[in-house]
This record gives sequence, structure tokens and C-alpha cells, in this order.
Amino acid sequence: MQSVVTRLVRCRPHHHRFAARHECSYVSLENGVMAAGEDFGGSVAAVGVSIGQGSRYETAETNGLSAVVHAAALKEASAQVAKLGGTVTGKVGRESSTYVATVLKKHASAAAAALSAAVSTPPSTSAFEAAKASVLAKIGELPTNEEAIIEEMQQCAYLDTAMGMPVYGSAESVAKLKASDAAMGSSKGVPFVATAGGDLAQVVEAFASIPAAASSSSVVPAPSAPPKAIFTGSDKKIYYESLPVARFAFAYEFPSLDSEHAAACRLLPYLLTPAKGAYASKTSCYETYNSHVKIVRDHAEQNCVETATPFYLPFTDSALFGIALTAKDVRVEDCSWYTCNNLVRLCFELSEAELARAKLAFQSDLLASFASPGNVVTAYLDDLRVAGRAVAAPELVQRVNDLDLKALKNLAYTFIHDNDHALAAIGPLHELPDYNWFRTATYNYHY
Repeated sequence: MQSVVTRLVRCRPHHHRFAARHECSYVSLENGVMAAGEDFGGSVAAVGVSIGQGSRYETAETNGLSAVVHAAALKEASAQVAKLGGTVTGKVGRESSTYVATVLKKHASAAAAALSAAVSTPPSTSAFEAAKASVLAKIGELPTNEEAIIEEMQQCAYLDTAMGMPVYGSAESVAKLKASDAAMGSSKGVPFVATAGGDLAQVVEAFASIPAAASSSSVVPAPSAPPKAIFTGSDKKIYYESLPVARFAFAYEFPSLDSEHAAACRLLPYLLTPAKGAYASKTSCYETYNSHVKIVRDHAEQNCVETATPFYLPFTDSALFGIALTAKDVRVEDCSWYTCNNLVRLCFELSEAELARAKLAFQSDLLASFASPGNVVTAYLDDLRVAGRAVAAPELVQRVNDLDLKALKNLAYTFIHDNDHALAAIGPLHELPDYNWFRTATYNYHY
């Protein structure tokens, strides 16, 4: 044990080199484009753009249009960047559509030009129809993975509001979409650009031709002030007895990244897991019964969880904190009980040792994530959209390290204890408790 501790201590100076390297620069163009970037070692760079194109800006008739346009633009951008020897990834959500290209540094400006052209040119009829077919196929899939069940939960969280409309629309709305719908008007959202390793001035130059306050006619029209995100406590259950396990996710409304609680919100998931992501590791090097995290030990002792993933999802005027779970059909109630009990425990029984471990896990995950230029760009684009500025890794680490137990307990007590939640579930759910049970389970009479 002493040798392990010694190695950990000796690794600490690397954090200083890490902090010195990750410094963020900003550029703003006359057309409203805001860009952030940082130098990045190595020969690879990433360039990304995020535009105000998502289901939140759609109507019932156009629901799914953002997903179709994003699929078409992503395919076009991928084809162009592939000629440079790079790749493009992307994601469409409720508030934005994101495209990130990873290429050699010498091709960063050309990749930026390819992304700019893809988001500023309306898709052809054939490209639009092909993208529509792919979106329709996705709509027809059951929500049997973690990402899909969290999406279902978000629809419950903002029920009957624009924020709660499905990201990919409905089969009926998407089937009626036409290529001409993608050119109905211009988005009023300001595009955000980020790069890691590319020359910021040259990268931004590729987006200088985008019209002011709009990315292009290919972007789904967005109002200057989107409808307010109104959280509604509700649940959705899809009974599917033939599935091998029950999968469910529930969450609470939390403050977003522009609030005083931003650092605590980022750290909170790490109090519920030894590392980011599902903790159902089966390797001989990891034993859940001896975990540092109490919820992991409880789940292991009761053998009531297959996977569990806490998450924090920030938006511009709202956010969700919760946990996604899978459990065997006869263990769902125990899974629900021990999970709720540990969520309430965050309000009262956190220890200094748990907080220190969570901070270390957060820093380790951040270090690993920011080793990739694509991850840096994605993080900066999210920060620009939600918080109004990119938050560099050294600042994140410092703000998290400054947190104390009182800040975490107050956050949990204010937004979890005795609060409404949103839940979505699929599978054999005969043991899943009802809404009032979950609501009561987050009030701890003992304290």
C-alpha cells in the first residue's frame, strides 16, 4: 500500500504541467460567432461548431427536423473531412447540434471550412430523404440502452412543453417533413466554434461568412427567446416482459452551469460512483463489496443492480441530475430503495473522506478526457452554449477543489430531498414502485 501511495504523490507535479498547458483564448466575430481555443500538443487537432438547432425550437409539425438536417449535414461534413484523412462526430440535442472534426493540425483550417459549408448549405433532396430514413429507423427502436432511456426520461421531465419534445421527433411528424422545410428561414442563435490544437484565428476565419445572428438557411428556425423549460414531475413506464432486465432512469431538476452551484453540480455524480460511467466492472482488480462508495457497496451486498450511472445534464435555463439503472426483474424494488436511500444520504451523511475521493475521481476523469482534442472541443462548445464561456480544465479543478461538505449537502438537500422527480422505465416492471413511493423515499424522516 505504501508503494501505491508513493506513486500517487509523485504524480502530483503532472497536474501543474497540465494546468500550464490548458489555457483558453477567445475570439468574437462581427457576425456574432463566438470562438474558444487552446494550444494542444502533438500532431492532431480538433475543430468544432455548435449551432442553435434542436427539438426545443421546433413545433409539433416540425418535430424531428433538426435531427434530419443534422444527419444530412454530418454525412456531408464526414465525406469532406475524410478526404483530409480525418473523422467527424456529432450530436443533436434539445438546444443545439454539434459537429467536431479531428484531423492533423495542418488540415485544421480546411476541416473548419468543411464544417462551415456543411452547416450553411441546405441539404439536397436526396440527402434529406436519406437522412429522414435514418431518423425514422432510429425512432422505431425500443429504448433499451442507457442513452435512449435517459432521453425518454427527459421527455417526462419537461412534459407538454417544447423542451420535452422528442429529439428525433415522432414517426408521424418526421414522415411529413420535406427538404424545403430545412430552408424555411434563418436561426437567430449564435453559432459557437472551438478548437484544440488548431490556429484559432484561421479556424474562425472559415465561419466569418456566416450571416450575422444566423448560421444559415439550412438551420431550423429558432426564436430569439425559446419557450421556458418547465419541469414537471411525471413518469413513463413501458412494460416489456420479454426483456432480460428492467432499465429505468429518474432525475431531479437542478441548477445549470451559469449558477453558483455549477462546480458542485459537476462533482455530485462522482459521489455516487468510483469513476464516470457504469460501475458494474467484473474484473479481478475491482471488488464492489469493498468500494469506497456506499451506494456501490449497498447495491453489491443486495445483488440488486446490474449497472448504475449517475449523470448531470445542463441546459441553458435548467438541468437534470439523476441516475440510470438496470436490474433483474425481481430486484427492481430493492434497487429503487437503496438508490433513493443513498440519494437522501447525500443531504446528511457525507464524510470528508468521500468528498476527497470524489474530487480525485473528478480530476482523474477530467485529465483522461482532456487528453483528447475532440473531448476538449466538445466540452468548450457545451460551456459556451450553457455558461456563456469556455471553462478551462485548471479552473474546473480549482473550483471543485474549493468545495466543502456544506456546499454539497446544501445542494442535495435543496434539489433532491422532498422534491418531485421525472422517471422513465422499460422492461419487466412489475416490481417498480409508483411515483408516490419514489417521492416519499426521498424524504428521510430519521433526520
